[in-house]
Amino acid sequence: MIQLISISKDELMQEFEQIVYKVLEKMQQDQAPKDQKEFYTRTETAKLLDVSLTTLFHWNNDGTLKNTKIGKRVYYSKNEVLARLNP
Repeated sequence: MIQLISISKDELMQEFEQIVYKVLEKMQQDQAPKDQKEFYTRTETAKLLDVSLTTLFHWNNDGTLKNTKIGKRVYYSKNEVLARLNP
């Protein structure tokens, strides 16, 4: 069943503006940098640095790249990884 409602031009414009603002906010969120992380996993770090997980392990042992453990998981700080990318 179709129901018709009567709204004024101003009400229609307000509704339209709200929809446009929501779409623009969504677009801005989608275009925001995806890399908002402060820490990377071992796999992410290896991909960013284009090295193997074994190399990361050796870098940890010799102090080339420091890691942080949270529970049993190993993470690398964004600053450490970026410093390694841009020596």
